[in-house]
Amino acid sequence: MAAAAALLALGALLCAAAAPGPRGAAAAVWTAWVNVSWEGGAGGNRSGWEASESGLYGQDSPLQAAAGVLVLPDGRDAFNACSALTNFSGAPGGGGADWLALIQRGGGCTFAEKIRLAAARGAAAAVIYNYRGTGNDVLPMSHAGAGSIVAIMIGNLKGTEILRRIESGMKVTMVIEVGKKHGPLMNHYSIFFVSVSFFIVTAATVGYFIFYSARRFRITRAQSRKQRRLKAEAKKAIGQLQLRTLKQGDKETGPDGDSCAVCIELYKPNEVVRILTCNHLFHKNCIDPWLLEHRTCPMCKCDILKALGIEADIEDGAESVQATVSSEASNVTSVNEEDSSSETASSGYASVQGADESVLEEQAPSENDNTHLVNNASQPSAVNVLPHLDNPTFEADETQVREVRT
Repeated sequence: MAAAAALLALGALLCAAAAPGPRGAAAAVWTAWVNVSWEGGAGGNRSGWEASESGLYGQDSPLQAAAGVLVLPDGRDAFNACSALTNFSGAPGGGGADWLALIQRGGGCTFAEKIRLAAARGAAAAVIYNYRGTGNDVLPMSHAGAGSIVAIMIGNLKGTEILRRIESGMKVTMVIEVGKKHGPLMNHYSIFFVSVSFFIVTAATVGYFIFYSARRFRITRAQSRKQRRLKAEAKKAIGQLQLRTLKQGDKETGPDGDSCAVCIELYKPNEVVRILTCNHLFHKNCIDPWLLEHRTCPMCKCDILKALGIEADIEDGAESVQATVSSEASNVTSVNEEDSSSETASSGYASVQGADESVLEEQAPSENDNTHLVNNASQPSAVNVLPHLDNPTFEADETQVREVRT
């Protein structure tokens, strides 16, 4: 809401700056060349002059030159010309020469009232000097409705200097000429650029705030969901823990019995205790709320969820899946090794069996040649083949071959 209000205010300022005034842009100002000369005084022979671009035309003043004798309002308390009865008795009579009204700023009235009074008294221009303590600083005056009289502002130091000369009896004359035009400190393009930049920064800030709030809400929601899931798993785990009612004569209720680590009180008969997976026991009413929040033993920090094999988190589930996959891979590897070893044993046995058959084939012709060295009764023992054992030794086979040859 504050950002929207600031944007609306900036847009109103932009529209106000774009509105043209009597001399074009309202923020443009014109300086005035001020030529001041003086003569006379107590000695009658004092004179001098000075010229500088030290004046500033009012925003509603016509850009015209003006010249004449400077005249003060009557009465020292009336230098601000705020009273409607203020007169300029020192003005030239008969309407022959032009004169300029020298008026002090302040007094509780507006610039328009001061300038309007000077115009009503017949002044050709109104020269207003600034407050005391402002040095030679000047500012644009707004005096709408004051008429077509020339109005400028000069600094306080310059105005008080002219005031002292007039009070000393000198005749002070001022010539006002149009100076240079000075644009506003910020033109329309600058204001547009600032407004667009401000809008971009505000939009970025609001966007970042929305993103941050959404992210915090998502994190908080995930944490809340995780806590609810953990509490549900903790309730399930607590229900699986063993309960026991203490009796008179149990070692826990004896003089050397321990106390509950949660409430720091000794165990008493007929009290119900809960035994955790780490064999530590506590009062049921003490340990159950603790386990709902922490899910660990207060003494040894044993996690009851892990001890009971309850997967309480997604990460634990992922680890269990990885463990299952790795165990299956190890089982497959062991099976492959057993298959390869069995194949090796089978190939060894086949090679031995092939050697036996070749020996028998070599001995067959000797039997057909009627050698009769081995009878029919001893022939089965000579051609005896070992049963299918795991790796029969070649040494035993060679011994049988020697017996056959013998």
